[in-house]
Amino acid sequence: MKKLIPFLLISFISLTAFSQSSYRITGKIIDEDTKLPLQGASVFAENTTIGTATNNDGVFNLTLPTGGYSIVITFSGYQTETKRVTTADAADEIKIDLKKKEKSMEEFVVKSSSEVADGLEKYGQFFLDNFIGKTANSKQCVLKNKEALKFYYYKRKNRLKILATAPLEIENSALGYTIKYELDSFVHEYNTDLSLYTGYPLFQEMESSNVDQLLKWNAARKVAYNGSILHFMRSVYNKELEKEGFEIQFIVKKNEKETALPLKFFYGALGYTKSDSSNTVEILPKQNEVAVIYKNEESPKMYLSETPEASSKFQLSVLSFQPDESLEIEQNGFYFEQNDITITGYWAWEKVGDMLPYNFKEKATSPSGTKQIIQEPVKPDTVVKVIAETIKTEPIKLDPIPVTEQSVMSGSLLTANTWQVEESRVLDGNNISYYKRGGAENTINFDDDSYKFNTDNSGIYFYNGQQYKFTWKYVSDDKSKIEMAIQYPIPLIVSLENISVTATSLKYTRIQKVNGVNYVAIETRIVK
Repeated sequence: MKKLIPFLLISFISLTAFSQSSYRITGKIIDEDTKLPLQGASVFAENTTIGTATNNDGVFNLTLPTGGYSIVITFSGYQTETKRVTTADAADEIKIDLKKKEKSMEEFVVKSSSEVADGLEKYGQFFLDNFIGKTANSKQCVLKNKEALKFYYYKRKNRLKILATAPLEIENSALGYTIKYELDSFVHEYNTDLSLYTGYPLFQEMESSNVDQLLKWNAARKVAYNGSILHFMRSVYNKELEKEGFEIQFIVKKNEKETALPLKFFYGALGYTKSDSSNTVEILPKQNEVAVIYKNEESPKMYLSETPEASSKFQLSVLSFQPDESLEIEQNGFYFEQNDITITGYWAWEKVGDMLPYNFKEKATSPSGTKQIIQEPVKPDTVVKVIAETIKTEPIKLDPIPVTEQSVMSGSLLTANTWQVEESRVLDGNNISYYKRGGAENTINFDDDSYKFNTDNSGIYFYNGQQYKFTWKYVSDDKSKIEMAIQYPIPLIVSLENISVTATSLKYTRIQKVNGVNYVAIETRIVK
């Protein structure tokens, strides 16, 4: 039984969800003209890791953490559509009509006389600097399909426009994400030296079996989050600006000179109101120009070299609001309408290379209620100590898994099969072991390890030729969490969380205590 200790996937240690609740969005995508369903349309929550595709009937399902999102629908040959959703939309099926494109990108490229033949060579680095950015994180980003870019220069307007014939594929090795970015357009006005780009990013977390690499990604994401506009919006929503290191000031003009006006009461100055019905926060600042100061970090040297007038002691950004236009903020930091504010200063310097998804998990809490953050790579023995501190108060949460009709948590699917281990990683002291069914490089043997859940809440655990009885029960209404008591030979309490079960696979996070130490596992099982 010594090897029963479950494997550890480090990438979920240091950050837990800002909210443990979620809601489900169901919709149908059809052709506007024929009214026929569109199978295989891409549907994803913009700027998240959550996406899916429509089935044969044009139907999709998305499970989203509490908050607001912009749902993006793309299909080859059709115009991209977006729809903002909140928890209130969970009760109804969303119906979206897609319009066919009037002219394909290829036709436009052939007919355009403004295309720059050697555009990638001439403007490629300029685009990367102003789209992905020039920060330390940006320098570790790679655009995998540069050939998809098309460059157009309009001499009379002194304007550069960049389009893409396919979603841009960005690999961010600094933060551990790959990004598919549906670029609407990138425009740079040389007369004003301003760049504007619009599009729809979809994130995917990179995978790695290297513990140090996973820890580095966690630490880098936390650093990127600190002081970001996502961090700011969540802090406004929760009325935690001062606690999180933010200060706001109004920028007012006096005798044609701009002056910063310190504020004593932040939320009154922002016109803060919270709606109990929609669970959103609305702000309507009493001045249109709002300076946001993040005091917990200094400005990096690369930023100061480009902006010598900036302070090195803090990071300063400016939000410019449209007159009499309010901004609504959701619990997860999503704000709208995003085109109603202009961002300058430090936040404008940080671009795609420093972006985090809206379902990014921001905190880990220790028993005392203080944040438990891993700031640098940690050795495996230290990792176990961190788990022991964090598990006591708040279970580790995984990114929501897109739910399809076949993957809805179901007791009947769970009890219909015997489930054997398909893949596992094990952290045992300082040793990391790996198992893949049928694999040639396995360092541990889980060939004979399986669960059988019975409908009467009993079960049998098969391990190494032995059988051990257990009892089990759901401990959450949505059947995403199970508690097991395995009789081996002393009762062993095991918690299975984030359960996803289909007709052929069972996935979960496992938490158990052995000799007073908490262990965390993520495991995949298949039908035996």
